[in-house]
Amino acid sequence: MRVVGTVLRNSRQICTGLVQHSLRVQGTSYAAVSQSTRFAMLNRAYSTDPPKSPKEQLPKSEAVKNETSNTEAVKDEKPKSEAAKSDNVKTESAQGEKPKEEKPKDSERFPSRTFGGKSETKERLFPETGPLSLPGIGIFLTTAIGLFVYFNYEKERVGRERKEKMSRVETVGKADVGGRFELVDQDHQTFTEKNMLGKFHVVYFGFCHCPDICPEEMDKIGDALDLLDKNADTKDTVQPVFISCDPQRDTPVEVKSYLKQFHPKFIGLTGTVEQVRTTCKAYRVYFSKPPKVVGDQDYLVDHAIYTYLMDPDGIFVEVYGKDKNAQYMADDIAKRVKKFKDTGRAL
Repeated sequence: MRVVGTVLRNSRQICTGLVQHSLRVQGTSYAAVSQSTRFAMLNRAYSTDPPKSPKEQLPKSEAVKNETSNTEAVKDEKPKSEAAKSDNVKTESAQGEKPKEEKPKDSERFPSRTFGGKSETKERLFPETGPLSLPGIGIFLTTAIGLFVYFNYEKERVGRERKEKMSRVETVGKADVGGRFELVDQDHQTFTEKNMLGKFHVVYFGFCHCPDICPEEMDKIGDALDLLDKNADTKDTVQPVFISCDPQRDTPVEVKSYLKQFHPKFIGLTGTVEQVRTTCKAYRVYFSKPPKVVGDQDYLVDHAIYTYLMDPDGIFVEVYGKDKNAQYMADDIAKRVKKFKDTGRAL
């Protein structure tokens, strides 16, 4: 029991000390507080609830009094702080410091329009400067158009140069076909390379006793001539020529009779063996007859199957093999006739 009494006395002293400390913090003496207030604070100190702030430990009446006095003190301090601020402003203006500039409002930057008594601020579609401004867009469009025109011009120029280069290669790469020769036609008239000037000529080498290939090629040439004569620009611009590579049998009379089967424009040429050999050599035409032929024995002549196109200056232009048909020949000749006329020369 003595121990319990000692514990209780110690606890009371501790709680009394806490109450006195709380009152000192609030600026109130222990003797100035009423007896009932002391008991209330001691009871709260004995309780197991969490400690409260000094204001909460005071009774409501005491707390209200303290709050009222604090509020009045704050009100007294506000005019002092405002007065101090005004004094600082005056001091800054006296020292010559400029006040901060305010940004112009949208209504001042852009003119306003009034519709039906309502004012609307006019907004700009494009900024005054920068790539999206009207001058910036104008410079971009001008540059784009200039580049477009320049690249088109360069493309056309490169195309023209390529065509000229191809034409130069074509001219340089022509075969050395044609040259001087002298033969006789189906009417026993002398015919040389000079008779082939002033017109396009298609020249075919064959022989009158050929059973199949020569007639086919002669008919193809006739069909091509018919196609050309249907066009006013190419009509009567091409002369067909048949040259025999079998001079022993193909006399002018024989050649004339043979040509009646084909196109009426054909001119037939023949001559001595030496004349025919010279002409075939000039046109790079191979021909050969069997070495052992007795009397009137029939035979075939082996020869190259080509049709040569010569221009009005007697220069070789193109060669057509057995694989080329009449339509191809007519189209190609028409293209070359047009190209020749474009130079301003007549046929």
